[in-house]
Amino acid sequence: MRRMKNDKLIPYRPVASLTLLLTCIVTLAQSQTPINPSVPKALYLVETEQSKKALAELEQAVAANPLDASLLYYLGYVQLQTGDRARALASFDKGIALNDKEPLNYAGKGQINLLEKKEADAKLQFDKALTITKSRNAAVLKAVAEAYLIDNKYSVDAINLLNKAKSIADTDADVQILLGDAYLLQNNGGLSVSSYERAAAMQPKLAKPHYKSGLVFERSKNTELALENFKKATSVDPRYTPAYKELGEIYYLMGVKEAANAVKSYESYLALTEKPEAYQYQYAFFLFMAKDYKRANEVFSKVVGAPDVKVVTLRFYANSLSEDNDFAKSRDIFERYFEKAKPEDVEAKDYADYGKVLVKLKQDSLATIALSKSLAINADNVEILQLLGDTYYRTKKFAQAVDVYQKLISKRKDGPKSLDYFSIGRACYYNNQLVEADSAFSRLIKMQPEMTVGYVWEANTKSQLDPESEQGLAKPFFEKVIEKGSTNPEKNKKDLISAYRYLGYYFYLKKDYESAKSNYEKLLTLAPGDKDTIDALEILNKPIPVQPQKKDQPKKGKA
Repeated sequence: MRRMKNDKLIPYRPVASLTLLLTCIVTLAQSQTPINPSVPKALYLVETEQSKKALAELEQAVAANPLDASLLYYLGYVQLQTGDRARALASFDKGIALNDKEPLNYAGKGQINLLEKKEADAKLQFDKALTITKSRNAAVLKAVAEAYLIDNKYSVDAINLLNKAKSIADTDADVQILLGDAYLLQNNGGLSVSSYERAAAMQPKLAKPHYKSGLVFERSKNTELALENFKKATSVDPRYTPAYKELGEIYYLMGVKEAANAVKSYESYLALTEKPEAYQYQYAFFLFMAKDYKRANEVFSKVVGAPDVKVVTLRFYANSLSEDNDFAKSRDIFERYFEKAKPEDVEAKDYADYGKVLVKLKQDSLATIALSKSLAINADNVEILQLLGDTYYRTKKFAQAVDVYQKLISKRKDGPKSLDYFSIGRACYYNNQLVEADSAFSRLIKMQPEMTVGYVWEANTKSQLDPESEQGLAKPFFEKVIEKGSTNPEKNKKDLISAYRYLGYYFYLKKDYESAKSNYEKLLTLAPGDKDTIDALEILNKPIPVQPQKKDQPKKGKA
């Protein structure tokens, strides 16, 4: 992807500014060749990615001026810029047939020869153009020099020709711009920028030299100066399309903090370029980075319909849909992604993101497969270990959950967290690994001594180890639940109810009826109308408590 500033989309105006046109005309006039006003307009249009309009402008000019062979050169030049080499050659040949003394068309033919690796033929054509003008026409010198800019091996030839052009037209900004391009071919960024700066000083209303300077700084990774020059280009010419594109792409590479600027710049670019549909792909990524998922999904939905859609587009679209909570569609796009991607190119994160979507859709069996594949690539991802363990726990696959939680604890770089001991403790508890559960909850209590959760689960575990409550293993832990939970009874109501129920039953077994009664009464204040509590208190309120028959015995606290 290539690399785009205005807060507003700029409305299209089909004609370049009068100042800019006058600037171009003055520059071309210094080239010693009479110029049709359509030429600078067309050159500006092709430069700002409006090739169709440029071609139409020149075709109309050719039709209106059938004897002007130079117009056929400019028509061929624009055709060449659009990649239509055959039409360009036809235009140059037509120009030569019309007037074999017009040198520019030979320069055009030479450029095509050079593109086709026919160096000898190219030199013949260039020599014809230069001989006709005795190397004294700046426009021809520039045309030949620009053709030589195809490759660094011709850069010296280009520079020599441009220096001759400079001696003829010393205020021609285009000469300095082409010199800058030639120096850049030689990897001399300093001379290149100096030439662009001279061009900008000669023609302050030209955006191109600022844009070109921006490209040099961008290439050297000097983001600050690149941005400065691209902004300057849009400042002197608010319709200079390519500068917005570069601004947007630099902002994109700068990351999330500049996402909004990336989107704004690219929207300005799309409003100006002739083929906005060709750049929707990049635009969707910019919207995604800006967290504008709804709009990103609208654009992605159009892009992914192409038969040659890139796999990375499917990946980002699937994630964008997930961020917008469209999990069913996200799953479908993920499946397209996995079908299209090469297995070796699929990353751990891809399976992880897919697994998260499946969890949201409650397709837990498929989710565990996807999450396991992610861990097979990257076994150290604690977030995915946690999610996989939680998924196994939720689906009552407690043995698998225990195994995953153990791996999670071993992978924590900063040591286990209290949540890890809570997670593995619960899984061990329901997998009847009570000793391991007891150990886990003991560690949880040490890490979170002020929370009731550790005491509750430790008490539940002890209760399972002492099923008849005869040893009272759970008693001190339920007492801690009451101590800690009473500071906020409403928040800890469920835990307090469990504690009072257990203690009521425990004291009843120990024939400490007053303590039993006290705990059941406290339970009743938290759970008014609880039938088991009312029945227990009815038994305990008898005048002389006697050992009741089994059917009248209060129910044991729930573990």
